[in-house]
Amino acid sequence: MQANYTRVESEITYGNSDVAGSDVTFVNDLVNLSPTSYNGTLYYDDGKFSARASLAYRDDYLQRVPGQNGNDVEGKRSVRSVDASIQYKVNKNLTLTLEGINLTDAFNHQYVDSYRGSTSVYHHTGRQYFAGLRYRF
Repeated sequence: MQANYTRVESEITYGNSDVAGSDVTFVNDLVNLSPTSYNGTLYYDDGKFSARASLAYRDDYLQRVPGQNGNDVEGKRSVRSVDASIQYKVNKNLTLTLEGINLTDAFNHQYVDSYRGSTSVYHHTGRQYFAGLRYRF
């Protein structure tokens, strides 16, 4: 088992270089830093069969301060995802694999403006499944 939990508080003073000749500053969170994030992975491996399941979570976070086109910020909404994989060694040369990514079907949801929270990107890749085999000569 492997696990991690992080809790951070941040604050930085930003300047707005888009306003020519002005000295506009404002305080907000540090970009690309989520206040809370955690992840965990469970592993099993007996040499012939192995399995892994992982959970990851990340709070909302800012991506750009100030935002473009007159918006105060640009950010990304929280996301929780689960991935899993299994492998089976048929013999010393052949291994079968099965992998699932984004099993929680999480969306990429980005927004602009801290007051309106208007959606700027809402991207859905869906769950992804991969099966394969690996042969070593």
